[in-house]
Amino acid sequence: MVLAIATNSSALMASAAASSVNKDMETSMERLATGKRINSAADDAAGVAIASRLDAEIRGTNQAIRNAQDAQGLIDTAEGAHKEVENILQRMREVAVQAANDTNSADDRTSLQAEMTQLTEEIDRIAATTTWAGISLLNGGSSAGSVNSVADTAQTFNFQIATNTAGSGDTMSISIKDIGALSLGIDGTSTTPTFAAESVDTDNTTTDLTISTSGNTITIGGTATGGDGVVSLTIDGNAVSVDFSAGSFTADAAGQSAALTQAIEDAGISGVTVTDNGDGTVDVTRSGSVSVASNSAAQTAIGNIDAAITELNEQRASLGAYSNRLDSTVSNLTNISANLEGGKGRIEDADFAAESTNLAKSQILQQASTAMLAQANASKQGVLSLLQG
Repeated sequence: MVLAIATNSSALMASAAASSVNKDMETSMERLATGKRINSAADDAAGVAIASRLDAEIRGTNQAIRNAQDAQGLIDTAEGAHKEVENILQRMREVAVQAANDTNSADDRTSLQAEMTQLTEEIDRIAATTTWAGISLLNGGSSAGSVNSVADTAQTFNFQIATNTAGSGDTMSISIKDIGALSLGIDGTSTTPTFAAESVDTDNTTTDLTISTSGNTITIGGTATGGDGVVSLTIDGNAVSVDFSAGSFTADAAGQSAALTQAIEDAGISGVTVTDNGDGTVDVTRSGSVSVASNSAAQTAIGNIDAAITELNEQRASLGAYSNRLDSTVSNLTNISANLEGGKGRIEDADFAAESTNLAKSQILQQASTAMLAQANASKQGVLSLLQG
C-alpha cells in the first residue's frame, strides 16, 4: 500500500459527494419554497416552453370569459331598454284603441294625441341615451345622443370570446337595430312636418335663391346662375340639402318637386310625400303613422303600432337568444381554463411528497458525506508515525 499525503483521493471523493448532495438539497429546498418544480429553464427546458404556451392559453381564456360576461351585460342592457319601449308601445296601442271610439270629442282626441306625442318622444329618448360604457346601443350607430335619421339601420358589435385570432369560432357578432320611433314606423303623430334651419348658400354673388315654408308648404324662388346655389333645411330634424349648382335654375314647380323629392329620399326620411302644387310651391306631408285625430287615423295607428311591437319583439327574442348562448360560452370557457390550469400544474408544480423525501435524503447524505470527509482527512494522520524516531 502506498502512503501519500499530496493527493487524498478519499477526501476528494467525499468532498465531491458532499457538493453533489448539497446541490440536490438546495434544489429540493427551492422547489418546496416556491411550490414549483420548474424554477428556471435548466430544471426542464421542454417543460418551460410547454408551460409558457399553456399560460398564454389560460390568460387568454380567462380574458375571453370576462369578454363574454361584458358582452352579456351589454346585450342585457339593450334588452332591458327594449322591454321598456315595449311597455310604451303597449300603452300607445291602448291610447289608439281608446281614440278609435267615436265617444271621444275633439278635445278628448287632442288630449290623447298629446299623450301619444310624448310617448313617441320618450321612445326616441331611450333610443338615443341607452349606452354601455359610453357606447350608444340603440340608435343604429349614430353619434351619441342622437337618433338615426334612416329607418332600419343597425349597429354591429363584435365580441372576442376565444383566445385565437379572429375566426368563426373565436368571435361573436350581433347587430342591434335602431329602435327610435322612425325605425319602428311610429314617428308621425301629425300630418304636418316640422321645418327648420332654412338657408341658402350664396358664395357666388350671382346667386339669388330664396326659401320659405308655411304650414307644410315649401317655396323656393329666385334664380341660381354661375354654378352656385345650395338650399338647406331640416324636415322633422332630418337635414335636407337641395343642390342647384349643376347649372342655371329659375324657380319652377316641376324642377323644385323633382329636386326636393330626390333630396328627401337621400336623407332617408320615411313616411313623407312630396307634392308638386304647380304654382311654384311644394307640399311635404307625412302619413301621421300614430295620429289619433280621427277614428280612421286611430285605426291606422293601431296597425302601425302592432307592426312596431312585432318588430321590437323579434329583436328582443334575438337578444335573449344571444344572452343565453353567452351563458354556455362562459361555462365552456371556464371548463377549458380549469383543465388548462390542471395541465400546467402537472408540468411545473412541485410534488411536495417527493421533494420532502428528497430533502430528507439529501440532508442525511450531506451529514454522512461530511463525516466521511472528516474521516478521510484523519486517515492521513498515520503517516506521522513513520516520521517519529
